[in-house]
Amino acid sequence: MGIAIIGFVFPHNMQATLEESFTDKIIHTYRDDPDLQNLIDFAQKEFQCCGLSSEGYIDWSKNEYFNCTSPSVEKCGVPYSCCINATDISKGLVNVMCGYGAQDSSVAEASKRVWTSGCIEVIRIWAERNLYTIAGVALGVALSQLLIINLAKTLEGQIDLQKSRWAS
Repeated sequence: MGIAIIGFVFPHNMQATLEESFTDKIIHTYRDDPDLQNLIDFAQKEFQCCGLSSEGYIDWSKNEYFNCTSPSVEKCGVPYSCCINATDISKGLVNVMCGYGAQDSSVAEASKRVWTSGCIEVIRIWAERNLYTIAGVALGVALSQLLIINLAKTLEGQIDLQKSRWAS
């Protein structure tokens, strides 16, 4: 809760901290952890963004597979989840090669094929638009946890009362 409050009071400082601490680690380990890869792909498709920091799709140059010096066929590319139209609607197939060579393009050219904004900025804007909903859910979760703690404490008191009756 404290981190969330700090994030809402100082959104730009929080964004800079997230960009500095997470971008290199998450982008670098994209292909190493399938769960992380699925999470990043989901976030990029859902929020229509690419990369994490304000550099956007250029963040993928920090990954060894998407780096322009890589011998991989994916060099200078981005994951398919960054693509604007990755799925062929008529066949339902995902074009996993749609982001190849995107880092070689200018922002204007790349924006025709891939999302160019970083996900941290996009998610921050989404959170600001849905602030009351997020705050309501967080408050509901916090109050339900307090209720459960109160019920557990009441049960503990009742158990102690029964123990004291048995002892006397």
